[in-house]
Amino acid sequence: MKTVANSLAELVSDIRFNKLPEEVVKETKRRVLDALGCAFGGFHGEPSVIMRNVAADLGGKPESTVLGATYRTSCEKAALVNSTMLRYLDYMDSHAGPDACHPCFNIPPCLAVAERVSASGKDLIAAIVAGYEIQIRFQDACKIGSRGWFSGTYLEFSVPLAVGKLLGLDIDRLTNALAIAATHANALSVNSGSIPASKSVADAMVASTGILGALMAQAGLTGPTDILDSGGEFEKAVAGRIDMERLLAPLIECKVMEVNTKWFNTVRTAQTAVTSMFSLLEKHRLSWRDVEAITLFLPTKEHIGHDGIWNSTSRLRPQNRDTANHSLVYSLAVATVDGELGPEQYADAKLRDPNVLSVIDRTTLQSDASLDQHWPEAAVSRVVLRTKDGQNCEATTLYPPGHHKNRVTDELIEQKFTKLTSQVLSKEKQAAIIQTVGRLEELESVKELTIHLGGE
Repeated sequence: MKTVANSLAELVSDIRFNKLPEEVVKETKRRVLDALGCAFGGFHGEPSVIMRNVAADLGGKPESTVLGATYRTSCEKAALVNSTMLRYLDYMDSHAGPDACHPCFNIPPCLAVAERVSASGKDLIAAIVAGYEIQIRFQDACKIGSRGWFSGTYLEFSVPLAVGKLLGLDIDRLTNALAIAATHANALSVNSGSIPASKSVADAMVASTGILGALMAQAGLTGPTDILDSGGEFEKAVAGRIDMERLLAPLIECKVMEVNTKWFNTVRTAQTAVTSMFSLLEKHRLSWRDVEAITLFLPTKEHIGHDGIWNSTSRLRPQNRDTANHSLVYSLAVATVDGELGPEQYADAKLRDPNVLSVIDRTTLQSDASLDQHWPEAAVSRVVLRTKDGQNCEATTLYPPGHHKNRVTDELIEQKFTKLTSQVLSKEKQAAIIQTVGRLEELESVKELTIHLGGE
């Protein structure tokens, strides 16, 4: 009898480059460049340094590139390190939903395995499209966040299928790759309270396990292939319920086209708030000093009660960059003061900036049921300002820059990449990576790209 895991393996096997629309290929290349930029941007982060040192100490077959490093290692360790770097700034792409996910974490494992087998650029693109497809389908079909599980858990399904595709696994072995990884890679949520540095390795560890699952299946190991069936272990222990209709729907439009670029370095809800704030300040020629009070209205399903994460003490007075980045009010306040919102706004000194803290203290969060109709597809918010001279003004944003319904241009994606990589890559390497990713489908081997990704 065909299992759910088997059906997903068949779906992934049928995703081939020659079937992909031109716009899907283009968007996938944009996802790759954005992910590489975010990863290089996280190169100097403490978790990234630690993971590079751990991987170097462990050693491994020199088959896959560690971004910016002078050594190569085994594919699963390269994916572990590169995914940690990608997570550090929390500037990576996202997909909207009750459990927001970041499907770009399919890229480091796919790139590492593609380099291992010297896959073509076309094969890499098809594998990444498959990874995005599966992870987002699980996000649409399940709600595990409310049950204490991390949304990156869905990588335990997408990564073994995507990298298994690159390894040339047949349907049976793809099914077992998923079954093996899904048994051993369920991750707990770490988003409440002050966020620990170890969050940077959460997606990475699931992705690395996904590669191991595929390699084990390739070698002949089998797993519980009924793990996803109705009433099966994943549904009982983790998901509670799986919407099989959404999970197994025919592939009509690729999910990668629904992914959002983070134009501002903050969580999805703050993207709309910051967009509205910048609009109001520019339109009314205001500075943060002119603002008497800020009221931010959010959908009722956002967590803003007295014990909600947006109003918690840890988010109103964040003590580290990870918590500040996940603080809606801090992100809005520092953007209001600085007029921009990038990695620099989460430096330790900024967390104690009295100007930023004063804006935080002037900010109130409220629920507005009229915004619920747009949530979660749009992380909508409305900003209302009261100025010191008694003026009131407001703005509502549905789709901020970078949302898939308000895409930023290729030039702006390249601009983000260049800015994030400026401390790690030479201008020559930056240009080479941009140019090579731009013709990814023409590469006979992805090694034509990875040769530019190591250190000197």
